[in-house]
Amino acid sequence: MAGVHRAKAWSKLSVALRSTGTKRWTSLSITEAEIAELADLIDKGRDAWINGHFDDRGPMQAEDATIFGPFGGVAPKGVAPRVRPDVQRKIAGRFGGGSGSTDIVRYIVEGDLVVVVYVDRSTVRFDGDDVETPWMLRTTEVFRRQAGGWVRIHRHADPLMHFRDLDATRKLLD
Repeated sequence: MAGVHRAKAWSKLSVALRSTGTKRWTSLSITEAEIAELADLIDKGRDAWINGHFDDRGPMQAEDATIFGPFGGVAPKGVAPRVRPDVQRKIAGRFGGGSGSTDIVRYIVEGDLVVVVYVDRSTVRFDGDDVETPWMLRTTEVFRRQAGGWVRIHRHADPLMHFRDLDATRKLLD
């Protein structure tokens, strides 16, 4: 369930923050235990999603949360790409089971906000298939710590896992 590399990444960053001599480490309002709690919620949310559920097993979603999902596209200029629970439930319903892990690349803490950069490595059965296929996403999420727990305020996930040169990238824009 939980990513094998997660604990190492949390520890490495804690050490890095302390060793850079930054004065901000002592003023952070989020503890390492709260970061670990968030990591567990990310894992639970992923597990729920790949098993066909869009619900409250992961972090709460802000009412005005924004998303750049793995399917691409952008909202019209001046319109925030809002999370739409009805659409999310419909998409999650196409996921029929699997397993996954979360490999934390980095997290950034600023006051009551945390930005988590990670790779979601899952295998999933889609639309009633018997065979699990890879579902790997580069993901960046922004969370706010509130009295009721963690709230996701933005998510960006894309399946661009393999390097491509400039020409191949430009072709994606056609």
